Parts: sequence; C-alpha cells; structure tokens
Amino acid sequence: MKLFARKMRIGWLVFAFAAAVLILLPGKAVVQEDTLHKAEVPQINLPTAADKGDPKMDYALNKFLKIFYTEGLDKAKEFARLRQMDLEDDMIRVVVEANPTGYATQTRTLVNIVMDRVRALGGKVETFYEELVQCFVPYTALQTLAASSLVKYVRLPLRPYTMAVTSEGVALTGANLWHSLEPYRNTSGEPKVCILDLGFKNYSALLGTELPSSVTTRSFRANGDISAGQVHGTACAEIVYDMMPDAKFYLVNFNTEVEQHNAVNWLISEGVDVISYSIGWYNSGDGAGNGPITEDVKKAYNNGIVWVGAAGNEAEDHWTATFSDGDNDRWHNFSGIDEILNFYVPSYTLVACWLNWDDWGTWSGTSFSGSRQDYDLWLWIWWGGAWWFVDASENWQTGTQWPVESIGYWYSSASTYWGVSIYNWYTTRNCKLELFTTGNSSAIEYNQPEGSLIVPADSPYGVAVGATDAITDAYHTYSSRGPTHDGRIKPDFCAPSGVSVSGSTYGPRAAAGLAGGFYGTSAATPHMAGAFVLLKGKTPFSLDEIQTILKKRAKDLGPGGMDNQYGIGRLNLKK
Repeated sequence: MKLFARKMRIGWLVFAFAAAVLILLPGKAVVQEDTLHKAEVPQINLPTAADKGDPKMDYALNKFLKIFYTEGLDKAKEFARLRQMDLEDDMIRVVVEANPTGYATQTRTLVNIVMDRVRALGGKVETFYEELVQCFVPYTALQTLAASSLVKYVRLPLRPYTMAVTSEGVALTGANLWHSLEPYRNTSGEPKVCILDLGFKNYSALLGTELPSSVTTRSFRANGDISAGQVHGTACAEIVYDMMPDAKFYLVNFNTEVEQHNAVNWLISEGVDVISYSIGWYNSGDGAGNGPITEDVKKAYNNGIVWVGAAGNEAEDHWTATFSDGDNDRWHNFSGIDEILNFYVPSYTLVACWLNWDDWGTWSGTSFSGSRQDYDLWLWIWWGGAWWFVDASENWQTGTQWPVESIGYWYSSASTYWGVSIYNWYTTRNCKLELFTTGNSSAIEYNQPEGSLIVPADSPYGVAVGATDAITDAYHTYSSRGPTHDGRIKPDFCAPSGVSVSGSTYGPRAAAGLAGGFYGTSAATPHMAGAFVLLKGKTPFSLDEIQTILKKRAKDLGPGGMDNQYGIGRLNLKK
C-alpha cells in the first residue's frame, strides 16, 4: 500500500479545477494533436526572470505573494490550500535560514536576532534548531524579512511522508520463539525503543492490549498534538510491541524537519536504544547520505542508537536520466520527441512531483553550498484530448539554493492522466535528473526502480528496510531499491509487509489479495526495529553485535549475498 504523501482532503471538479488554474497561472495551453504518450510541450508563454520572483524565497512563496497582491487574499488562500501551505491569522508558516557564521556561539546570537526580527514584524516563532527558525510570518512582511542581510533564505518547511491484532510477521520471522526466554537484562535495564512518526491516533485505546500498559509520549509539533489525526505511528508501534513486548516504549511525533531535529536531540538525552522510522523525505538530500535528515541518523548513530528506517515505496514512481534536448528547445526529451512524462491519477488524491539533480555542492554538516544549474518543473493535466498547463515550480538556483523543484496539488475529480516536463532555465552542463511522483495508481511512464530510495534510507549510518510479503515471502514490487547515488547497496534487510493490525488502525489482512491490513515498507520497518529491541533485551550482545547476528540469520531471497532489492535478506530469527 502506497502511503507516501497520499492523504487527500480537498479538491475541485475538473472543470472548476481547469478554470481556476488558468485564472491563477500565466499562459494557456493550445489544443494539440499529439498523442498522450508521445507529446511535445504545448505552445505556452514561458516565464521571465521576474516571474521567478525573489531569489531569497522559494518559488511557491513568491507565487503566493504575487496572487495575494494581484488577485486578493481569497485567491491566495485557495492557492495555499492546493500547495499545502499552513496559514494562520494572515500569517504563513515558513522556515528562515539564518546566514551561518561557522561559530556556534555566534550562530546562536545571530538566530536570536533573526527571531527578534520575526517578532518585530508581527510574526510568531515556533521553534528553532541551529540556524533554522520555524515561524509564522505576516504575508506582508515576507519580502522585508527575506531582504535582511541576516537571512540566507526563506522557504516552506520540509515535510516528511509516511510509508504507510498480532502481525503475521512475528511468526514468519520467528520472533515468537524468543518471547518465553528469560530476559538477560532486568527491568531497570530494559531496552528503550522509540517509534518516531507523524501521529498516534487511538493509541490510548490500545494500552494494555495491543500496546504496553504504559508508554512515554512526547509531541514536538508546534501544537503539541500527539495524535495529529494519524494512525500510522500507532500501527507501527503495535508491530514493535508484537515483536518485543518487554521494552520501554516512546511514542514521539513531529511535523517538520526543525521539529525532528529537536526530537532526536531529546531521544539521545533519554538514552533510547532503537528508533523505528517508517517515514521518508523527498528532495531533502543528495542521495549519497548527505543532508539535514541523514544528519539526524548520523547523530543518533554516534550516540549509540540504531536507526531503523523504511527504504521507501517508490520503485514504481521513480525516474532518472541525464538531461537531453535533441530538438534544442530547452525541454528534456524523455524519449524521442516525448517531452511529457505521464502517470495515471485516481480521484481524491494528492498529485505531487519532486525533481532534484546532481548539483548539491558541498555538505558542511548543516547546509549544502548550493547549485548554479537551474532547471524548472512543469505540471500538466490531460483533458479533452489535450495537455493543459496546471502549474510550475521555478526556484532560482544562483549558487546558494538547493537543486530542487516540487509541485503538489489536491485533486478530487475524475481519474485522468497527469504529466510533468523539465525545462532548462540556465545550465552550463547536462545534469543527472531524478524525479519522483506521488498519487499515481500504477507505474509512471519510463519508470526506473533502480535508485528509488527515499531519504534517509541512503544514510550509511542507518539500517534501511525493504518489503516482502508476510505470507508468501514474495518481493513487493513497490519497495524502493538501491543503489545510493554514491553506489552503495541498499536496503540492508527486508522484512514482512501486508500484516494484520488492530481495527483502530488498518485492521486485519484479508485472506487473499491486498485488501485490508498494513502494507508498505512502513510495516516492514517496525518488524526490523522490533528484532533489534528483542535481541537487546534477551541477549548480552551489543547493538553492533546484534546487527551481525541478524545479518548471519537473514534468509537470502535474491542473488547470493547483498543486493539492491533484498539487502542481505529477509529478517529471520529462527535457527
């Protein structure tokens, strides 16, 4: 079950949708006679430098302000809903990147000044981490804030996405055979495991049955909501509990990268042994283990924590290639004359596209030096026998910004094809491009499963987990696979998916087919995390030694040894 970024709440009928985007956005596509599958980009007004807006703000914020000032607040709010922006009392949630100094004490002083500046402009500071300030800023103050010499960049927060009864994986892996063993450690030394997730709806109703009678909870969300309306974290916690009931459980949630950074610092202070992390991020790192999210994995590792994370569910939603423009019109040719990669989207779905390329620059431990190769991403909808322009992502890349573009829209009308195009705004070389889509109900056109890992599964300091079927042991074709962008084999293991959980979350797996139950690398990950916690509690071995044991016991389901589908093999605790 594909759970990355697929939580649909609002949308329009196709006619209303098409009309709205033509009002909101510049240009109109002319009807083409090209077929759906071999289409050149329709003739349309291309953007100017002025359309891209302020280089110190991301494109979505620039566009929000343009709509606000030219079409009014209602239209701006409409755009914000489609693009998943958080608005509150004529303010918008952003992350302000302060200009780093290189010295911690000076950086903290600088961040304090930036926070004071936000407050002076009528904004509200929510939290901060190193040079990142998460805050609400009045719409009318965004440009003033970005213009400050103390501010490097103003952007929307990075967002994580979930990869979304006794689990069948317990018996398959043999974890039940360990449950009756006398624990090596006494109660005071029981292992600590954290399910780090986005929400834990209904968890309290399961205490003493599907979950321990007592758990430690903490929300790092700005509003402190441990539930956050999501059962995903609760289902993951159920599986860990099924694998190892004799542990101290932490249920911790967050909503942005700044909040996650603070959560990880707290878990380190609590002495947690294992983190179960069924979450992934797009456009949040270079795919070679560098970036702000993988930095959390490295920090956890350096403090003795095993970070067990989902490989991702994107094997059918991934494409990569070097930019190619055979007809010299600045649009990438996916194949022959085809300049639009298409994918089929059902109704009531979040349509989202994420583009990055190999020009991140140097990772300092806190930021990338940035890109000077500038590509843009365009989104189309197929309607009435033609492609119609919906929106574009046109961030500047002038040497300090990340090499990323993304578009997301809520969609609630009839199922149809959508498409994306890649435009070369300004480059000095042809970069290697990587594209993910979400919302499609089948594999995208020109799909390439290889290298489809989601951040932070690319981290060399974490344990990445792929998905196999809990009953048949078959490989789940959606499961992301390696290699990483620097050539390392990932995932590290695979583990059961398609399992039964309580009715308060996803419910039991059906007797046949994929209906019901909990699927995805989201479900595989807590099985693997639970195995680490189980052996931590039942044996005298260190976590590093436990990982060696698990590797030796893994059931090799693919080519002999490590491979980019199964890793070392499926989790196995039997002799």
